[in-house]
Amino acid sequence: MRASGLAIVLSLVGVFCSSSAFAQRCESLFSSEYALKGRVEVEASALKGPKAEEYAKTLLEIESLLAPLEIPSETSVRIGTAFRASSFNAGDFRVYVGLRPDSMGKMHPKVNQVTLAHEYGHAIFEKNLLKDLESYKNIKQDALTLEKLLEDTVAEAKSMAYRADVTFNNKEKKKELENRAMDKALEAVALSEKMKAFRKYWAIRSAHHELFADTIAMVSTRDPKAISDLLTSREKSEKAKEHSSADIIRRDFTDGRHHLNEQRWIKEHPLFSGFLGDVYYAFLPARWELWKITKNKIKSDNYRKALPYKVFSILERNLSESFAKNPDELGNGFKDLKKMNEQIIEDFRREL
Repeated sequence: MRASGLAIVLSLVGVFCSSSAFAQRCESLFSSEYALKGRVEVEASALKGPKAEEYAKTLLEIESLLAPLEIPSETSVRIGTAFRASSFNAGDFRVYVGLRPDSMGKMHPKVNQVTLAHEYGHAIFEKNLLKDLESYKNIKQDALTLEKLLEDTVAEAKSMAYRADVTFNNKEKKKELENRAMDKALEAVALSEKMKAFRKYWAIRSAHHELFADTIAMVSTRDPKAISDLLTSREKSEKAKEHSSADIIRRDFTDGRHHLNEQRWIKEHPLFSGFLGDVYYAFLPARWELWKITKNKIKSDNYRKALPYKVFSILERNLSESFAKNPDELGNGFKDLKKMNEQIIEDFRREL
């Protein structure tokens, strides 16, 4: 009973400890191409796409639009071929951009600059949140501390369980180790319960992150379909029914022009974001409204340069209000998602 009980308890916490929220994929690189004094690195396998200097130019162009936001100059960018692994690491500010594969449908290589703009948008948002929002800084640090404690506790439980399993000649010692392993496993369960509160805040944080990152891609390209074109494969395009959830999740900023898309979101967001925790689906209406407001103004360089800071300020304020709530008020993080969109939209209309 002890052995099977311990296995069950460990399996309950295993899902929380299988990978760190800030884990980074590593691999050996040879014959890479560099730019911006090493900030940009293009792996040899990715040299079939844009050159390092082209990615560097995109970074500098984005940075020219950011004032008075702080530039995340500590961000390093690595270009490879794993498109689905494209990511921003909030722990060490590393960006990975995987080339969009031709198997999704051939596009001009410059489409990969959209991936870079989006991932760098995450770095910009994270840098300025940590600088300006004390509540976020505290939540992030507490979550990291608790995550490390949880990982260590699970490791201790597993170690003691293994030692108990290989102890044959001393029944007393074996029982002691089994008891200590069980205690540690139960301690891990308690810690994982505490982590649930942080996950609620993290879900809201991640949805705001994605909205801002998409905004940077839209502003840098002046193209409301930049993200949608990047993500849509020929196969998905052929299969997705117009105005379906699969259609609107492509994050086309122009989708708000059709009322059926809004009706779809209202009907399905409780499932996709409320239940499944989809951070991309969460703020689709805010994206649509953003394009309605900016589409006739974004040709102006002055307006375009002012937009990232204004959008950041609005999202930071709304995020701060969510962080001020008790975890019990948040559901899984998206309890009042319709209201959250309405507030962001109201702020967009008033301030943009």
